[in-house]
Amino acid sequence: MQSIHIVIIGGGYGGIRTMEHLAHNSHIAITLIDKNPYHYMQAEVYDFIANKVDMSHVMIDLPSLCKSFGLVNFVCEEVIQIDSDRSEVITPTQTIGYDRLIIASGSRTYFPDFIKGLREHTHGVKSIPSALDFKQQFERSLLNRIETQTQGCDVKPFNIVIGGAGLSGVEIAAEMAAYANKFYHNGNFGCRGVDVYLIDAYETILYGMDPFLIQSAYERLIKLGIHVWHNNRISEVHAHDIVLDNGKHLDFEFMIFTGGIAASPLTQHLGFETNLKGHLIVDENLNIPNQPNIYAIGDITSALDENGKFIPPTAQLAEREGEHVARNILRTLRGKSKQPFRYKNQGVMIALGGEYGAGLLPGGIKVKGYLAYLIKKAIFHFYSSPLRHRSSIGKRR
Repeated sequence: MQSIHIVIIGGGYGGIRTMEHLAHNSHIAITLIDKNPYHYMQAEVYDFIANKVDMSHVMIDLPSLCKSFGLVNFVCEEVIQIDSDRSEVITPTQTIGYDRLIIASGSRTYFPDFIKGLREHTHGVKSIPSALDFKQQFERSLLNRIETQTQGCDVKPFNIVIGGAGLSGVEIAAEMAAYANKFYHNGNFGCRGVDVYLIDAYETILYGMDPFLIQSAYERLIKLGIHVWHNNRISEVHAHDIVLDNGKHLDFEFMIFTGGIAASPLTQHLGFETNLKGHLIVDENLNIPNQPNIYAIGDITSALDENGKFIPPTAQLAEREGEHVARNILRTLRGKSKQPFRYKNQGVMIALGGEYGAGLLPGGIKVKGYLAYLIKKAIFHFYSSPLRHRSSIGKRR
C-alpha cells in the first residue's frame, strides 16, 4: 500500500475521530491543523458555564494528543486558503501539501442580519473565550445582585434570555436555571433575582425531535421556573432589551443566541459550492463535488440522508462522518471503490439541568430523570477518557 500524507483541518469532533481511525496505519502521515491548541468539547459547555466543572473539563491538549500517535504533526495556525489544483493548504507562514484533505473546521453561531443588534448585544458559546466571558460576567452579576439587597428586594430585574430552543438552547437554559436555583438556595438569599427566558420561533421546543424528548424537556423546564415563549420571533436586540415581532419588549442582563449555526469563515475563501449559511456542499461520499481527494465533514457541511432530508448537526454526526471518511480513504488505497455515507442515529441524550436528563437509546428505549443524567455522563466519560489518556502519553514524549 502506498504511503500518503493526509491533512485534516480542524481539531473538533469530526477531525479528531478521523485522525484516530487513520493514525494507526504506518504508511499514512497526518498533519492536523487548528488555530487553537486544544480540542473544545462544546457539547459539554452547559456544565462549564453553570460552574459545575472547570475549564479543563471541556478541553483536550492537541499537541500532546497528536504526539501520542507518532506520525501525526500538529500545526497551530489558521488556514487562509486551499489550492486544490496544487493540492496545498496555505497558512500565514507555510504551505502544506497533501494527498488527501479533510475539511472539518466546524461552525460559528449564525446571527441573522435581519435581526438588528443581535450580533452586537448577545453572547455565543461556540468557543472557549465566549463561554468564559459569559460565565465570568454572569457570576459578577450574581454578586452585584446580592450586594444590592442592602436596598431591599425592589431591585432591577435580572433576566437571562436564551434565543433558540433547539438542543443547545434547551440544555443551556435548563442548566442556567438549575444553577441559579441552587445558588439562591445554598446561600439562603432572601431576594430571588434570576429569571430565565427561552424564546423560540417554532410552536414547540426541540422542533422536529421525538415527542417524548419534547414533552420530557418541556416539563423539566417548567419545573425549573423557566419562561418558555413559543411562536415568538426576535425582531431587534438592544443593549439590555429585546423587541419581539409582536412589539413586546423584554429586559435582560445577558442573552445567549443559539438559533442556528453557520459554517466557519474558511468556506468563504475556497471557491467551493456552499449554501446560504456557508456550509460546504458534499456528495454522497462526503467529497467536495469534482474533488475526489477532498472531503468535508461536521458542522462545516450540510448533511443529507438517503431521502434528501437534512440531518441536524451534532457531535455524533461529525464523528460518524469522520469514521466513514477514514474507511473510504483506506478503501481507495486498497484499490476499492468508495461507499456512500449512511447515517444511523445511535440515540439522543439531553442534559436538563442539575442531575436530570432525558434521552432515546438504540432500540427506542426511553429514559429520563437521574438515570438519563448518569447515561449522558457515562457517554462523555467514554469519549473523553481515552483522549485524555492519549494526551498524557503524548505529553511524556
